[in-house]
Amino acid sequence: MSRKQMLIVDDNQGLREALKTVFEDEYELTFAASGEEALKRTFQQVPEVVLMDYRMPGLNGVETMSYLKQLAPDSQMVIMSAWDDQESVKRYPGGGAVNFVGKPFDVRNIKQVVGQAAEKSEKIVEFKTRRQQQQAEPVISQREVDLMISDTLRVACL
Repeated sequence: MSRKQMLIVDDNQGLREALKTVFEDEYELTFAASGEEALKRTFQQVPEVVLMDYRMPGLNGVETMSYLKQLAPDSQMVIMSAWDDQESVKRYPGGGAVNFVGKPFDVRNIKQVVGQAAEKSEKIVEFKTRRQQQQAEPVISQREVDLMISDTLRVACL
């Protein structure tokens, strides 16, 4: 099974490097230093999970998340911030973060939160795949159609 794609978005280079150390064994990582760069990266590779800083120059995390949700609606978003922005994130119209992590963060906690987001992404993909397969399958088999036609012709010829 291939590793899940994760996009890490933070304007702090040191934090991006620390997060690389935390997640590089479990995820295929892509990094962006701004919201605008995150949008460009998503055009190149759609991530299953996005871990994003809330306060950045230019587009903030929640604004970026709104655009990302349009580009990659199945991607799961986790917002992180050193400020107490959790309520702002929840109230933001068009948001979509699955969780919020405060900075500084506990490594076990952030791994758990990101893991939950990855699981949710996997379930969404599985559900959509099953649904597409079900829609592609005929409601009745060709044999059943042939029998119905045969029975109809037999009755019509009586």
